[in-house]
Amino acid sequence: MFIVRTVILWIIISTIINAYLMTLPVPVLRKRNYPANYLIQQKNRIDFQKNTECAAFSTAYLLRHFGMEAEGEALYTHFPRKTRAGNVYPKGIRKMLRKKGFKTNYYKGNINTLKYEVSKGTPVIVFIKVQKDFNNLHFVSVIGYDEEYIYLSESLRHLVNCDDVHKSYNRKVPINEFKKLWNVKRIHMLLYSNTYIAVDATQS
Repeated sequence: MFIVRTVILWIIISTIINAYLMTLPVPVLRKRNYPANYLIQQKNRIDFQKNTECAAFSTAYLLRHFGMEAEGEALYTHFPRKTRAGNVYPKGIRKMLRKKGFKTNYYKGNINTLKYEVSKGTPVIVFIKVQKDFNNLHFVSVIGYDEEYIYLSESLRHLVNCDDVHKSYNRKVPINEFKKLWNVKRIHMLLYSNTYIAVDATQS
């Protein structure tokens, strides 16, 4: 009984700490209508990170979508909410975008709600694992989907798996595989699977 209480207390404390560091995602489950296929056609440059700057690179991609020239490496230099290891919490991305004049929402949903958000025409930053069998986490912009794949603007060069003909994506992930990458849940991070940061374009 003592062990159970200790585990529950530890989970509660971890959740409170995460809520402060990362903010709590807002659950969205309501299914809305969206096109079967959608790809953001706006041309955009895809830059590649060298270390752990994925938060800054995905943010820079989103800023360029709105016509604001931004480079991930330069953005990362002054990025908020960095850990000693150089990683960034979702709260840091939201804070940076707020500084640039954007209103953001941090959601916890599913493939349907993600597709709906992307179909609005603005890249959506998702919180995924670099590889399904490893716990290293990664931010990347989703810029399209169809019935089989999720299309990404990938800043990790070794994950690129398609050419840059479209100028907007360089990686496509089968939806079933994407779901595994999107499942970042761990005992100290129970609430952060299937989460994504969406910009309210009407407020930009």
